[in-house]
Amino acid sequence: MFRNYIIYLVIFIFAGCSQNYDNNFFKNNVIYDKNKIQYTFDSCTNSSYILNTKDEKYGKLFIEYISLDIDCRWNGLERGYFEYLFKQTLKIKEFKVIERLDYENYEISTLLIDNKYYLNIIHFFIVTENTFIIDQEGVLTNELINKFDKNYKNEYLNKNRYKFDYNKSLVNLNFINAYFSKEIEYPDSK
Repeated sequence: MFRNYIIYLVIFIFAGCSQNYDNNFFKNNVIYDKNKIQYTFDSCTNSSYILNTKDEKYGKLFIEYISLDIDCRWNGLERGYFEYLFKQTLKIKEFKVIERLDYENYEISTLLIDNKYYLNIIHFFIVTENTFIIDQEGVLTNELINKFDKNYKNEYLNKNRYKFDYNKSLVNLNFINAYFSKEIEYPDSK
């Protein structure tokens, strides 16, 4: 029991420190239309949602925000689950990562779809939170990368972009696919 308190204290401290990371980049640069947010629910999540939005500057974006309860853990790699669900849902035949950049708590991927279309996925993560953004136009991705690397030249921005409608949620499908679950604590055997 004491061990759990220590673990929660450490997580709380790191979660507090992680607020230095700029998740507000999305809130400040993307139109979050509260009327379009679709809240998602699972016994392991807090205030999770999906959002489809279209903006003059950024074009079409799909956002999934997942906040796990402190007792829950992912059963695999979060981004891997997200990309696999996306690929399966849209029946994509070929899905190739051609560029993956890591900056602080961001992982930014450029994908080649069926050898002819380009797409960007942004993954922002802190201790118990994950935000996935599918950026159809690549403009938000380019802006975010330039925030970290002023010299970056995006050679994929003006190429054929993958267009689609998407609304699947890892949270809504967790009951079926077990992407995350409550951590089981076994009593100490002495």
